[in-house]
Amino acid sequence: MKNRFLAIFAVVLILASNPVLASCGKDEPGTTSVTTSPNQVTTTSAPASATTASAEDKTSIIINKPGQENTVTLDGKVKAIIPANTLTEGTKVEINQIGQSMEHDFNGFKPAGLFEITSSAGSQLGGEITLEFSYDQSSLNKDLEISDQIAIAFYDEEYGAWQEVDFEVSKSNSIVTVKTSHLSLWSIFGLEDDYVTSTLPGFTIYFNKEINAPAIGSVSSGEPIYEYAAIVRTGLYDASKAYSGLNLKMPDHTRVYIDQWDSDKEAEWGWFSKNIEIPVTYIDEQELHMVSAHELFHAVQNQYVTFATMAANRWFMEATADYAAAHVATSYGLKDPLPYSYLRTGISSSSTFHMYQTAHFIKFLVDNGYSFKDLFEGVMNGSGNALANLNTYISSKGGSLPELYNRFAYDVLFTSSVKTEALKTDLYTDVATVTNEMDIDAGGTISQMINTAQSYTSSLFAVKLNSQKDEASPVNISAIEPTSGIMVQYVITSDTEKYSVTASGTLTHDPLEIMVEDGNYLYFIVTNSAPSNGYVTIVIGKEAQSEPYTNTRTAKIYNDDFLVDVDFTLNCGQPFVITRELVHGDLLKLDIEFEDKGKPIVLDGEAIVTNLRFADPDSWSDHHEPVFKETYWSYGGEQLNSSTVTVTINPETEWMVSFTYALVMDIHNTEDDIYSWGGGSTVIYVTAVVVN
Repeated sequence: MKNRFLAIFAVVLILASNPVLASCGKDEPGTTSVTTSPNQVTTTSAPASATTASAEDKTSIIINKPGQENTVTLDGKVKAIIPANTLTEGTKVEINQIGQSMEHDFNGFKPAGLFEITSSAGSQLGGEITLEFSYDQSSLNKDLEISDQIAIAFYDEEYGAWQEVDFEVSKSNSIVTVKTSHLSLWSIFGLEDDYVTSTLPGFTIYFNKEINAPAIGSVSSGEPIYEYAAIVRTGLYDASKAYSGLNLKMPDHTRVYIDQWDSDKEAEWGWFSKNIEIPVTYIDEQELHMVSAHELFHAVQNQYVTFATMAANRWFMEATADYAAAHVATSYGLKDPLPYSYLRTGISSSSTFHMYQTAHFIKFLVDNGYSFKDLFEGVMNGSGNALANLNTYISSKGGSLPELYNRFAYDVLFTSSVKTEALKTDLYTDVATVTNEMDIDAGGTISQMINTAQSYTSSLFAVKLNSQKDEASPVNISAIEPTSGIMVQYVITSDTEKYSVTASGTLTHDPLEIMVEDGNYLYFIVTNSAPSNGYVTIVIGKEAQSEPYTNTRTAKIYNDDFLVDVDFTLNCGQPFVITRELVHGDLLKLDIEFEDKGKPIVLDGEAIVTNLRFADPDSWSDHHEPVFKETYWSYGGEQLNSSTVTVTINPETEWMVSFTYALVMDIHNTEDDIYSWGGGSTVIYVTAVVVN
């Protein structure tokens, strides 16, 4: 099902199901045989049911003795055998032969009888019953297996499709038998005589010898459809041999249908029917080999888990099928390069094309020492969903899936080990989710929060560096307040080229000094392995400063209704690094870090607030004015009514302290000399951290 977008699970089941219906067989089928190298291909005739009813025919029974086996038979065409204790007493079971036919999606199979089997107890039974359908032995090709010339299917009304089922053939009495716990419309189909078969161990390939197929390569037989079928046959043979060589579980037998469908039809494996459908729309031999191998691997997957589990974990099914086709069944490699936008969506997403692109991540894991067979079976045999099972498998081998994904993101962005799409310009312009520029000489700090949308996604933050100096300068970088599952890598490139990496490494909360110069680009790869979205703040600044910190500003306070001038000075007896300096509304948020030198750290802060005024004086009368009622520092659970504060951090007993400065004001009515409460605001919030 390469390159198909199936928006919802219901659509997955409809379109991924096997061939569905067909038209009526010929009245007088003939038999011929044709040989084409290297395959023996034989035309076959269509079987018919024992009798053909042009009008509706029906029969029924009422269960009188539920403790014994009951049967209901329609004129030798269909028999339903109901085991003891399957239906309750009084249940009515009815078989109706429908005069009209319902076509199979594959034109090669034609309906030879349509029957509605119902129960007054409902369509879902308490156990399995046996259905026997009669067929005309004389209408079959004696050179072919009977099972290759007949199909049995029920009509799934929920998904609007025929669903083929396994059956057993009894040659002695010309019946085919199926087991089912579901009552519905059932039909027996026979192979149309325009269609031929090509067989190899484990496969029967069906195609119409009259349809137009593209001429791929040299057509030695002069009939492109035979060459087309031969290429499919070779692709299936090679893939089956390769998958068997890995000792993977293989299906006993698979039907393969080659035909002309609608123009948007693509190769697919049927979730219900277990058959493979390949349209005659492929024009490249390698691609035809690949799609044959891809769809066969879905049949392999189905040997380990049910189709429902496959559908629920479709990203893993498509990713491993693409990898297996490209690197196990063939040596063609993954055809489509990985777009950089892939990193913005989680590896387990089943969005359009993304699940196929995850084959690049599977290849990365294999390239890093994880056996494809062991990885595949480890996931398929696990008890959780595919992503949880993959994480468990990697852990069992001493690895870490988050760390591997982190390395994968780096390889995608900065190496050639992952086949990626061509950049239109460069990483800074095309790929980075957030960009900035920094004048190294001017100093200052950049504090940027980076978000990641979901589990196993990446974001790229890029900073272009400028300097007038001819030498490198030191800059401190750190990643603070990461949420769970967040990992950060820094990368320095000498220019815009993605391969011009001069330094890289893991970034943590601890400030790291790097050397950068004019023209460098500083990248931060943020990856998330948590189940939900995450974020981290990247801080870029100069080396630790020992000069006093000062900040002068006009602050809007109390819902922006008032203005006040704030001068803040912070003196420290030890150099510190500013990890965040952020003004938001009325608040200055300052985060600083100190290196633990084993002795107390003393901080002296002073805040001067003046010129309290209305932000919009015209909205107030002339006899109203705002006045300070109270200003104070809050520290250590105490309120200090002073403009200054002294804070001592003892690393032996504490590693972080916070202190704030706030003001409370009144509204003074000068005419009546009345004071009314106006409100208050915190204008400074300092957090100091001691790190080893």
